[in-house]
Amino acid sequence: MASEMPSVSYDRIAARYEDARGGLDRARPLASAVLRWLDQASVVCDVGAGTGVVSGLLAEAGLTVFAFDLSPAMLRQARPRLPGRVAVADATALPVADASVDAVVYVWVLHHVGDLAAAMREARRVLRPGGRAICVSGLALPRPDDDMDVVMRRLDHVLRRTSEDHLPRLARAAAAAGLEPEAEDLAEYTLGSSPNELADAIEQQLFAYLWDLDDATWDRVVAPQVESLRRLPRPDEPRQREARHPVRVLRAAGGDS
Repeated sequence: MASEMPSVSYDRIAARYEDARGGLDRARPLASAVLRWLDQASVVCDVGAGTGVVSGLLAEAGLTVFAFDLSPAMLRQARPRLPGRVAVADATALPVADASVDAVVYVWVLHHVGDLAAAMREARRVLRPGGRAICVSGLALPRPDDDMDVVMRRLDHVLRRTSEDHLPRLARAAAAAGLEPEAEDLAEYTLGSSPNELADAIEQQLFAYLWDLDDATWDRVVAPQVESLRRLPRPDEPRQREARHPVRVLRAAGGDS
């Protein structure tokens, strides 16, 4: 069956990605959330590893980590963090032997994968019996008490309509691939940003769902929300903003439960 859509490569903003996404300040709590579920692991595949900022932290914890991503430009930044263990690859076709790894990690990745069912089948193929797939959603939970988040949700509602169905689609794809749900968790972190900084990031198209919009859609959907951000109280004042990202832990059949 053909992919629903092409998977997304971050080549076009690779040079700016870490600054735009919080760098190590964001990566540390995300890596900690993943490490909670890697207590029995030794060999790990980080799929959609990007610049390797999370992969490097997992390696520092003593794991053997192999990093894969669609973007050569992103992986150029990952290579110094994981010498000799970085390769360009799609989530649906990993250069890894059958049943050879203890865990497959996806951090802020699976909502960008065109064929989620194929990615889950590939995870099941490379996992040893009892191995885990740890999926950290790139789509944070809504924060109705955060006026900046309320504005961003208006963009999501129009431009990322599949986001609300992401976790159910993941559950269906995992079940069809033979990956059993083991646990649900949260990855949480706090970063400072101001309304004008977020508005600037939108105008610079630092988010993938903004890249290929036509002018009419930009003017109708995006521009009003940029203006809404700039009209918020104290638009230049950084706010400490909490983000909570769902984590789904899946287990390959076999092995110890």
